[in-house]
Amino acid sequence: MEENEIIQNSAHRCPSKVYPLTTGDISQLPPSRPPHYQHFQIKKLPKLIIITLLVVAASISLTALICILMYFTLGPKLPSLHLDTFSVSNFTIGSTNLIAKWDFNLTFKNPDHLWQIYLDYIECIALNHDHFPIAINHSVSPPFKVKPMKKSTIHVQLATGDSLIFLNHQLLQKINSQRRNGRMVVFGLAVRAKTRFTGVSWLWWTEFANLMYTCLDLKVGFKGLSDSDVGMFIGRLPKQC
Repeated sequence: MEENEIIQNSAHRCPSKVYPLTTGDISQLPPSRPPHYQHFQIKKLPKLIIITLLVVAASISLTALICILMYFTLGPKLPSLHLDTFSVSNFTIGSTNLIAKWDFNLTFKNPDHLWQIYLDYIECIALNHDHFPIAINHSVSPPFKVKPMKKSTIHVQLATGDSLIFLNHQLLQKINSQRRNGRMVVFGLAVRAKTRFTGVSWLWWTEFANLMYTCLDLKVGFKGLSDSDVGMFIGRLPKQC
């Protein structure tokens, strides 16, 4: 008995249609369909557009590199602060309070050739020999600027009545002991400055900084013990803070 192979035609979806074949006879097979491939057509960009994009990318990278180098090499230099004069008057020490008035001149020097400095806010704090604040003056002068390679001087007055600072009895005794024993009292000075740095026309950015200066070991001598005596700075001036 001969075996017949039955092959279902994939082109006909009806399951009732089959094609009986004898062994080795393929003449009755339906023609096969060629495989279907989806062709994608890749459009090539013109060379001019590619060159333009490369030039733009290179220009942006070069500009960013120049800005970074300028920031680290041409950045602003911090101003220096010098104490030109320093005196104390109306100096009175009570059992629970201290009354005094400080007069001094401060000079800000700009060491930079390209940047000018704007001092928007300045705060001065008078300290005792243990660096404890005994008087504070906020915003001692209107905002001013210091041009490149120039300097500006301001006059500052501090008084104990400008701010409410409580001094303990032990601290007052130490200050009074300095005054009576050696007729010399040691003070300190702290200066806080809120600054802006603006460059020349081709330096288009602005820098901000909060600076802190301290002038310590400021020895003030009094001729006598009278409250009307004016204490003068002992040492060489100007003194860099």
